[in-house]
Amino acid sequence: MIETVKAFSSWRSAPTLPLSNGSRAEADLIQVRNITGLNPVKAAVTTSPYGSVDGASFTGSSVTTRNIVLTLHPNPDWDDWTYEGLRRLLYSYFMPKRDTMLEFYSDDMIPVKISGYVESVEVNMFTKDPELLVSIICPDPYFIAIDPTVITGQTIRSNGQFVVVEYNGTIESGIEVNVTAVSTPNPTKIAIQIGDPRITYFETTASVDSSKYFEMSSIPMRKFVQNVDIGTGVITNLLSHVEIQEGSAWPTLQPGENEFAVITDQGVQDWELTFYERFGGL
Repeated sequence: MIETVKAFSSWRSAPTLPLSNGSRAEADLIQVRNITGLNPVKAAVTTSPYGSVDGASFTGSSVTTRNIVLTLHPNPDWDDWTYEGLRRLLYSYFMPKRDTMLEFYSDDMIPVKISGYVESVEVNMFTKDPELLVSIICPDPYFIAIDPTVITGQTIRSNGQFVVVEYNGTIESGIEVNVTAVSTPNPTKIAIQIGDPRITYFETTASVDSSKYFEMSSIPMRKFVQNVDIGTGVITNLLSHVEIQEGSAWPTLQPGENEFAVITDQGVQDWELTFYERFGGL
């Protein structure tokens, strides 16, 4: 069950509003009465009908934006806060076209966040029970863990022992892998494998030594493969050296157990795996 919701303003000097520590939500100066748009977003499935037989051919599917709607009720204390004061404070957090971020804390899952843009703020101010309906459009429809998961290990040769990585998200996640030198000889190839190599196997011609380390990211829209000079920070792009087997994809973690390994052809190196768990709904 969701216990706490935090909202962050895009304005540098947005005022803060301490809420009560009591157990009754009705005692808060701003009461969250309802939140919609937390379920998995409906997918758009595209098909093409056959010309001479029944049925259709599947051509693709995608999940577009998420629409979160907050129902907020001001509870003035009439000493420091009136209805108008609380309403204007909410405007500093939720103003149409401005970006905002929400964090959700539950008693049965890790804290997650989601970013979006305020679409509208509707206020029924001329009633005895005023409410604000805040609509937020989130281009990335998935909830992302606030804190990353970081796992470390050592590289293996092709016949070595894999590490089992437990992924508790409900949507597959891209990863970031950092490889640093420990001993010689230095490798000439670095590969990353998750599970069946026919499905996920990534290899590049690259090396690490006392002066440079290796980085790879398979996060959508942020993919890169590079060497980084430790002394100067100069980056060498290695995308042209990537070898991905036919039918295979960039390495990603899927819900459940994932057999993970960083494979090199020489020596033993340290690796660090970083990822954020992603969820399709709360």
